[in-house]
Amino acid sequence: MRHPRRIYAATVAVTMALTVAACNSAAEQQPGLREGGTLRIAAPTLPANLDPQRISAAIDANVSRVISRTLTTFKTESGQASGELAADLATDLGRPSDNNKVWQFKLKDGIKWADGSPITCQHLKYGAERNFASFARLSLPYARNYLQDNTPKYEGPFVGSNPDLKSVKCPDTKTVEYHLKFPVGDFNYAVALTVFAPVKPGADSDDAKYNLEPLASGPYMVKPGTRKVGGDDERKKETEMTLVRNPHWSSATDKVRKAYPNEIVITANSNVPALTNSLIEDVGDARNTVMLMDVAPNFVQQVMTDPQLSARAAHGPSGLVRYLGINTKRITNEKCRQALIYAFDKRRFRLAMGGSLIGDLAYSMISPTLRAHEKYDHYGVLTRNGEGDPKTALELMAQAQAAGQPCPKELVLAHPDVPTTVNRFVKTVVDAYIEIGVSVRFEAIPNAGYFTKIKEYESQAKYDLLWAGWIPDWSNGSAVIPPLFKSDAVADEPKEVGGSNYSYLQDPEIDQAIQEAMQEANIERQWKLWAEIDKKLQVKAVSIPIIYGTAIRLHGSNVGGAFIHSALGMPDIASLGLLDPGTTQPS
Repeated sequence: MRHPRRIYAATVAVTMALTVAACNSAAEQQPGLREGGTLRIAAPTLPANLDPQRISAAIDANVSRVISRTLTTFKTESGQASGELAADLATDLGRPSDNNKVWQFKLKDGIKWADGSPITCQHLKYGAERNFASFARLSLPYARNYLQDNTPKYEGPFVGSNPDLKSVKCPDTKTVEYHLKFPVGDFNYAVALTVFAPVKPGADSDDAKYNLEPLASGPYMVKPGTRKVGGDDERKKETEMTLVRNPHWSSATDKVRKAYPNEIVITANSNVPALTNSLIEDVGDARNTVMLMDVAPNFVQQVMTDPQLSARAAHGPSGLVRYLGINTKRITNEKCRQALIYAFDKRRFRLAMGGSLIGDLAYSMISPTLRAHEKYDHYGVLTRNGEGDPKTALELMAQAQAAGQPCPKELVLAHPDVPTTVNRFVKTVVDAYIEIGVSVRFEAIPNAGYFTKIKEYESQAKYDLLWAGWIPDWSNGSAVIPPLFKSDAVADEPKEVGGSNYSYLQDPEIDQAIQEAMQEANIERQWKLWAEIDKKLQVKAVSIPIIYGTAIRLHGSNVGGAFIHSALGMPDIASLGLLDPGTTQPS
């Protein structure tokens, strides 16, 4: 899952760039929060990747936000502002030219790595080049998709006789210039992502170690040797890690990150009901803890109706669209796929997962939090209040049968192995599809490796439905439609791993429409183009959008600064602190 951003028209980008350096003074301190102490964070798993060019998961990006800085970043204020850009390593929000095909950024004075050396253009160039290496195929595709390629095709800085990517230039040590394949009016949002973060050549010489303990440019760094392993012999897994202050970070050059705690302890905890109960009781370390996952469904009503508990719950639209990808390579008949959408009972699903407090019923892949969203009701979701329509589904299946393309009678649904979630939605799916004579077999995949597994070429022949969710990387359809439905996001060869196209859709009409939308310089027209593609995808029945998520994340009574950040879909670690640091214990 990924994260939403706030977008502006390309025409205002230059104006913002000229004003941000003057108005963006030192990060404002939040009332009641004090520096010091040990903040504790509970997450479903530890970050799998902290190497900036490997990051694609939301939790990894959130943790990385306080370790690795980027040219631009997202503000830490709550509300709409949290999706807005701020200058980070750069002095401003970038200076586009050549109809938005060339973007130049100037670096601030005094920005340093954790080893005390200065951050230069060459480090940003090297970071961009690493996206073309084979290991980065699992991460976000924006550098590979946007930057002009070499001829012959560039393969990254580690192989070949020419390790230099020509489209990233360094006119001097403090200026970086990106040359793009086509106009990208929101490129300054793309460079807020970690895939464009700088990397110091040589710091990544030990590949595995760098992914766990990257050289930091932000206020915190991973304390060496603190990734603790627990569990029995058959299922060992990392359970804890600690972040400590980077002595060479300076708040004078970082106007966004608050950096209140002395250290941050991150613990993997997949027992969400027990964790939620602990935070409700608010005793001991729980007072200094914030959870990055939603409260357990069986506690939602209690948390949100109790004034004292709701005051300790960061909640609001997350930008998430929870959906099922429909495998278009296994279910090739469009009417069969449409039947699956009609039959799905979103009302019962939402009720099982916690009720209306967890979010609104979904009918599109572009969330209402994005300007590219358009309200429509192709499958009658709003008309029927989310209830399934088995009658229409059966009619469509009969039409497919008459055309000599019978619909499958058994489906395999892939999902992450999270019992507290799965146990709630299984019955709703089974009951919905049994009404149209279709049985469902559920295949659990280990949570930590789930999204990698379903990107593999071999998975295209295994699963009919795939549990997924998407939080866009910024607030435009360009961060939803291409990564989820573009043909090149599907693995084409055995042993290959693709992108986040969990419908395995390879449709020339959709690809052409995506290309046209990407090249539209007028941002308002671009929003309309993304909305039109969203509608086409629903007609083609390539996914089942279920819920527009509302995040509900509980924290202890000694934690402050927690809100649902619109660029992350969860509390922003960079804004968190403690009300009374003296009551906490170091790790």
